[in-house]
Amino acid sequence: MKGLEIAGYRFDDEELVETALTHSSYLHEHPDLAARDFERLEFLGDAVVDLVVGEELFRRFPDATEGELTSHRASLVSSSALAAVGRSLGLPERAHLGRGEEDTGGRTRVGLAASLYESVVGAVYVEAGFVRARAMVLDTMGDALDAIGSASTKSAKTVLQEWAQAEKLALPVYRVLDTSGPEHRRDFVIEVDVDGRVARGSGASKREAQESAAAKLLAMVAK
Repeated sequence: MKGLEIAGYRFDDEELVETALTHSSYLHEHPDLAARDFERLEFLGDAVVDLVVGEELFRRFPDATEGELTSHRASLVSSSALAAVGRSLGLPERAHLGRGEEDTGGRTRVGLAASLYESVVGAVYVEAGFVRARAMVLDTMGDALDAIGSASTKSAKTVLQEWAQAEKLALPVYRVLDTSGPEHRRDFVIEVDVDGRVARGSGASKREAQESAAAKLLAMVAK
């Protein structure tokens, strides 16, 4: 594994890159190995990807609202989106999987490809620092970022509904929990529920409160 190159980055640390590509099932079937799985690196890489994508969206769309930025980020860092990046880099084919995981189709799972991508980003961060990890994220996710244009900005409610449909879940249900304030300055608190996943938002109109709730739920499910 020494010197393995991924997305233009060549690793120096043999143990680190092996960890980034090792699924826990492999270690369960090889208890004699003094190695770790990729889960800690995945945790770190998830944070790096979130920060880099959030920062880039903030820079590219100076007039976008918090809800619009959250919607964009949710679509970019969803499991399916990151899995597409991981597959484009050939990460599932390079992963160390246990035989049981392999036989049950583990190598083709969306979760594996997304996790491997995040673990590799985490490994680059550990070995080379944030600037290099950021460059990898922007390079590998550049096409997806470029595909987001201000003219095609979707509301948080629209993105949440599309996500629910793609995941084959019930459509979002919005409920008004509270209405307060004088007639000319109302404050609405609304809850959105998607198959038990719940978030609350508030706003000066029902629409605004719904958008806030949808944006918060998107942020939750993107993790």
